[in-house]
Amino acid sequence: MSYIKLVNFEVQRFFKFLVALIVIVGTTQVIAAFLSAKSFKDHAERVMQQENLLAQEFALNYGNGTYTIMNFLNFSLFQLSIMFAAAMLLIYIFFIWYRDWFGKSSFIYRLLMLPTERRNVYFAKLTAILLFVFSLVGMQVLLIEVAELIMKWMIPAELILESGVITTYSHELMSIFFPQTIVHFLASYGLGTAIVAMLFTAILIERSYHLKGIFMAGFYLVLSLALLMIPVFIGGYNNYFYTSELLMIVACMALIVFVMAVVIANYLLKRKINV
Repeated sequence: MSYIKLVNFEVQRFFKFLVALIVIVGTTQVIAAFLSAKSFKDHAERVMQQENLLAQEFALNYGNGTYTIMNFLNFSLFQLSIMFAAAMLLIYIFFIWYRDWFGKSSFIYRLLMLPTERRNVYFAKLTAILLFVFSLVGMQVLLIEVAELIMKWMIPAELILESGVITTYSHELMSIFFPQTIVHFLASYGLGTAIVAMLFTAILIERSYHLKGIFMAGFYLVLSLALLMIPVFIGGYNNYFYTSELLMIVACMALIVFVMAVVIANYLLKRKINV
């Protein structure tokens, strides 16, 4: 079975889970957009009624007199939906391996006996996780558009300050998922890919050495995290590097951790996991 077929197989297995997650996150964000806009509108109408102000006067006289998409992005329910999706993704990183080991008929052994390199199973699962992430990121673009439609539907135009695309995606949380430079992209998605590969390899270490493997996997994770934290220490203790240079260091450390994870995983799959 080729790598492409393995990826397709993994995608089919997580498709229902992904659809369910998209429905939950999408519904939560629509509710968040509605509640955020309603809260602002109720506050504005109450103040305008008490002080006998027109909408334009309220917008000019109050520091937060206009509603922007930032109100939605900073709304707690929206941020909770992002954290929920991240938590589900983290659980799935473990589930994608342990399901095959502890599920019906120890399916992992059938996977590892397929007439293909065992590392293809590893890369297929890694690719499936990345497709999972990009699907959620694509959905987020649509949900921001929906939030803007709700904003314009509920709030008078005089009280809306429209944000441009660059401003919207410069939001601290959005900039993680939508990097605005190549270097930032390499740092963000390189770091994410390295962390997924690192967790995959830690799982394989545990599966290869069992009880002893738990401690070995813990040591491996600490070592890998220490490498990934190097740019944080460098940036925290001196101002010698520009931000773009620190992001390049992040990307380099992520590459080192990724290569290390793949080499160890390949060794374990070839030499330590018997079928």
